[in-house]
Amino acid sequence: MQHGMNLAGLMICVLTAQGRLHPSQPATPLVSQGETGYPQEIESIVNARCLSCHAGATGGGGLVLNTWEHLMAGSSYGEAVIPFDADNSLLLEMATKLAGGPHPRELGGEMLTDRELAILRRWIADGARSSTGEVPFAEASQRLLVGSQDEALVSVIDMESNVVIHTIDLQELGFSATAKPHHIATEPDGSFFYVSLIADGKVLKFNSAYELVGQADFETPGMMALHPTEDLLYVGRSMAAVNPPMRIGEIRRSDMEIDEIDVFFPRPHAIAVEPHGAYAYTASLAENQVVTVNTDTREAQFTAIDGPTHTFVQFAISPDGNTMVAATQLTGKILVFDIGSSPIATLVDSIAVNAAPWHPAFSPDGRYVYVGNKNANTVTAVDMTTRSVAAVIEGRGLAQPHGLAVSPDGRYLYVSNNNLRGEYTPRYDLGDNELSGTVTVINTSTYTIEKVIEVERYASGVATLITN
Repeated sequence: MQHGMNLAGLMICVLTAQGRLHPSQPATPLVSQGETGYPQEIESIVNARCLSCHAGATGGGGLVLNTWEHLMAGSSYGEAVIPFDADNSLLLEMATKLAGGPHPRELGGEMLTDRELAILRRWIADGARSSTGEVPFAEASQRLLVGSQDEALVSVIDMESNVVIHTIDLQELGFSATAKPHHIATEPDGSFFYVSLIADGKVLKFNSAYELVGQADFETPGMMALHPTEDLLYVGRSMAAVNPPMRIGEIRRSDMEIDEIDVFFPRPHAIAVEPHGAYAYTASLAENQVVTVNTDTREAQFTAIDGPTHTFVQFAISPDGNTMVAATQLTGKILVFDIGSSPIATLVDSIAVNAAPWHPAFSPDGRYVYVGNKNANTVTAVDMTTRSVAAVIEGRGLAQPHGLAVSPDGRYLYVSNNNLRGEYTPRYDLGDNELSGTVTVINTSTYTIEKVIEVERYASGVATLITN
């Protein structure tokens, strides 16, 4: 149920100021076949149904439909079509599900016929190809992956256009409707990515073409971290696990064979590996314990943290490998650890942020740490040179921020939002989308929200997938 753009007038809506059809207003001249990039059947529907509103420099609702390229680009709000996913494409949702009547009937126009809808549905399901057979965004090299726990779905966003370009339906791959995709980890070269399924007890391996190529069994997997030089992936336990084994997973990525490492404390959740790969770190949700694991010998050394129970959600390690930060759910802090002087995590500072900080991330230059505050609907930027709060960001789309990723150039933050309390109202009422998740795109120079991308329910883990 993608619904990420303002499409008032998606098909045909020549309106007067009172919102009624004006039969005497001339239609926009049709675009001749061969110039649009649409297959012929689709071009015929667009010419007959859409161009009276969605033509010219801007088009109705900011959506221009003169060409196939314009449709694929969507509007400034988001995508209209998701290749291979007709059910979640806004173009069809608006024409079949919109509250108040399918578009454009709610504006006084005529509904699309069953035949026209069937043609559009078949075309999108086949990849929304151009007249020459081109699949849109097939060459996208900077992608954001977003898990949606309540829909057993992973959405793929093109980070250049900031529109959803693909979805991975886990049910179609044989997993349950309640599989709960939670966290995502990606190979540095973008060749593969990994998705933890809390409820199905699996860690899945996909290639960059979204094909499932491997899986491992692990009870209630949660956060994941790749070893930078060895063929290993480390996995913690989900928050949903009440009393899981006191072990973390170690998966051999090439064949997805799994082993487990004892950490001797309950509910290991946060997990990270330092840039040289010699040490991995995990922490308990239930106790103020951080453990440093030698990845070669598997020996564990513990650091006890004073104070009330912090509940360590997740770690982030600076690019130079000298500093690790932890977000603490219950005490609302970023804890700063020195791991450069000694591999044993040593607490050196504590920075108060807003309520329930979740997944932190460093900027590429290591100067800033960003974290979403789930119970405050804000994002905090921390200046690590002064170890002080540089900005608190709030605004539309921030509704229980969860995962966070930084663009490779550091210009943008991508923040996934659960929206389980319905604090964000979707742009369109489609009858079943009142709790749609979001991804907010934040400019790191101005700390402003530039775009809100609507995705499926309970948006959780995010990760960038960068290919050359």
